[in-house]
Amino acid sequence: MKNFTSRSALKFSALVLSAGLAVTLNGCDSLTGGGDAKQNAGAGMHRMPQVGIQKAEPTQVPNTLSFTGRAVPFTIAEVRPQVDGIITERLFEEGQHVAKGDILYKIDDETYQALYDNAQAEIKKSQALLTNAELKVKRNQRLVKINAVSEQVLDDALATLREAKANLEANKAALKTASINLERTKIKAPVSGMIGRSSFTKGALVMNNQAEVMATIQQLDPIYVDFSVPSYYAAILKRAMKKNPDMNIEKFPVTITFDNGEKYEHTGHIKLSEFSVDESTDTIILRTEFDNPDTQLLPGMFIRGSVMTGYHKDVYLVPSLSLSRDTLGHAFVMVLAQDGTVTVRPVKEKGLYKESWVITDGLQPGDQVIVKGLQFIRPGIKAAVMGAKPDAAPSATKAPENAKEGK
Repeated sequence: MKNFTSRSALKFSALVLSAGLAVTLNGCDSLTGGGDAKQNAGAGMHRMPQVGIQKAEPTQVPNTLSFTGRAVPFTIAEVRPQVDGIITERLFEEGQHVAKGDILYKIDDETYQALYDNAQAEIKKSQALLTNAELKVKRNQRLVKINAVSEQVLDDALATLREAKANLEANKAALKTASINLERTKIKAPVSGMIGRSSFTKGALVMNNQAEVMATIQQLDPIYVDFSVPSYYAAILKRAMKKNPDMNIEKFPVTITFDNGEKYEHTGHIKLSEFSVDESTDTIILRTEFDNPDTQLLPGMFIRGSVMTGYHKDVYLVPSLSLSRDTLGHAFVMVLAQDGTVTVRPVKEKGLYKESWVITDGLQPGDQVIVKGLQFIRPGIKAAVMGAKPDAAPSATKAPENAKEGK
């Protein structure tokens, strides 16, 4: 039993010694960097970083001012009754388009029809009295000439004639009033547009000059968009007009961009610019007008817009990700010199145009602005252009023919 135990101990010791020797050898191989790992590391240290470039070329871009605002109906009409009565019919569908003059509601018209008929009867009565007064005047005029009646009788007949004429005119006015009130029992649309919800139903009592609105009609084509604009924009617009004497403020085109980046298909124009500045916000209201045939713009909608006031000439466009800033906020780009050296170029930018920075100063025609591979470079190192054919270099061994053919 003791001999078996001793032999087992000797075998376990031999296994531990073999494992330790293997670990030691592997550790030595790692420390010396031997094998393929050493070759791969060496190859990575001497590889030149590849970068993508964009040659700077002068161009021109529109000079635009951007701002935000809200859509406002072109016309708003609040429908109210102009006579008292009970609603007998509602003749429109809520949320639909109505034309000017369409009948929206009908009010019980029996009382107003009676008043109209009575006014017509009073006119006929007045006309009869007027005819009789005219006959009396003619008769008395003949009798006065032969002294059959006194002049006082003629004067009384003339006074009666004038009174009959006045009564006829008064009754005509009453008939007109009765006709207007009778017509007002048919409540009509004052403007064309989209009508909203009805606040009254059939059988409801409405009264002349009531405060509550029966319905609201909004004209949405065209439609206004009121932009809240910083006050200094007004000075920019004025300078732009001086540079373009043939243009006035109404001719500057205005465009709209939705939140998803899509542009509104119709271009608007400026209607007016307020003359006073809101002291609390230092802004003015710029009212613009847009065609809205499909009612894509709705009242109250938040809208982003811009107006073009001219062009920036001799500027450069660089992709947005190729421009960086230092700790002080100064803009710069990385440029690849002719000898392949990466350099830093301070620039001045003037906002974005179609996802590219507009550079007004700092670049020259032909400058190679680095736009790809920025994470692999730093100022002062050498870099190669992606896709460029490298210069031939001496090689210790010639590459196999099948390697050239891609085999």
